[in-house]
Amino acid sequence: MLEVKGLAKSWPGFGLSLELSLAEGEVLAVLGPSGCGKSTLLRLVAGLERPDAGRLFLGGREITGLPPERRGIGMVFQDLALFPHLSVRRNIEYAPRMRGLPRGLARETAEALAASFEISPILDRDPYSLSGGEQQRVALARALAARPALMLLDEPLSSLDASLRRRLRSEIAERIRRAGIAAILVTHDAEEALAVADRIALMRAGRIEAEGFPQELYDAPPTAWSAAFLGRGPVLEILSLEDGEGSALALTPLGHFRCANRGAGAVGKAASLFFPAEAPRSAQRATASEEAAVNRLSGRVASSYFAGRYRRVALDCPIAAGPSKGGNFRLEIELPSPFVPRPGERLELEIPEESCFALP
Repeated sequence: MLEVKGLAKSWPGFGLSLELSLAEGEVLAVLGPSGCGKSTLLRLVAGLERPDAGRLFLGGREITGLPPERRGIGMVFQDLALFPHLSVRRNIEYAPRMRGLPRGLARETAEALAASFEISPILDRDPYSLSGGEQQRVALARALAARPALMLLDEPLSSLDASLRRRLRSEIAERIRRAGIAAILVTHDAEEALAVADRIALMRAGRIEAEGFPQELYDAPPTAWSAAFLGRGPVLEILSLEDGEGSALALTPLGHFRCANRGAGAVGKAASLFFPAEAPRSAQRATASEEAAVNRLSGRVASSYFAGRYRRVALDCPIAAGPSKGGNFRLEIELPSPFVPRPGERLELEIPEESCFALP
């Protein structure tokens, strides 16, 4: 469907260089922090920016040199960009009319999309009188009215409140899939990307850092940076790493951790230890005299708060190795919510070997 080959764009202090593909009917989330080049990528695909190098193909047709209106791409901007002087109906009718569709057919298209998006009662209202959720539906209906081969969505939910974002994100994916259209969703919200996308491209400083299915990236992020950005759990510097039979032994500032043999590729390289925030098990009150062992942590509770099925706990753990030895490292983990640790309480935690990953 979409092939992005050797795409490059640079400005002073920033450069974008990547390759990307999108299958027919697939929803791809491009996820990354502000300033990493996500919106630039969309603008290059849409034809709103010219690349310095690279080629773009849509449905087997090269579109690199085509103007935006000839690419067959629909775009929903962060600010939605509805025409304020046109009613909802005329906003949706705009693209079909520009394609030369007779007024009657354009009206039928608008009414069918309005019914699909459940906005029929507001067709004759002006955009400024609508709620954020209504405006979002109108913007999507207007983009789909153009019958694009590809839909680009540039953080379309960022201006909405949290509860409305959660409600609309699944609705957006459902409507786009129902229309049989491929889509690229740009977002800085990991939860949104995981909930909506068929596949995720994790972007960092103008490059694709990692790519894969949502659960694949969530369960086993391939790099330390991707694990930290996804907010999946602690990331500790590995001071030394020894590859062994069936596992690798990592020395971190907080002690030794044996990893399932995922550490083999990181031996001899700069690496970090990652484990999911929910991995610590059998949280037990510990006495000050107990010694740390492999795959165990001890620390004093700095704070904790209730977060539904778990409590988010901040631990101050003594640094046992490395240049900062003797100091403390703040670690955030998740424990079952019935367990309520008190500030200042000392805990000892076990981290299962199969939950530990040595990442480049």
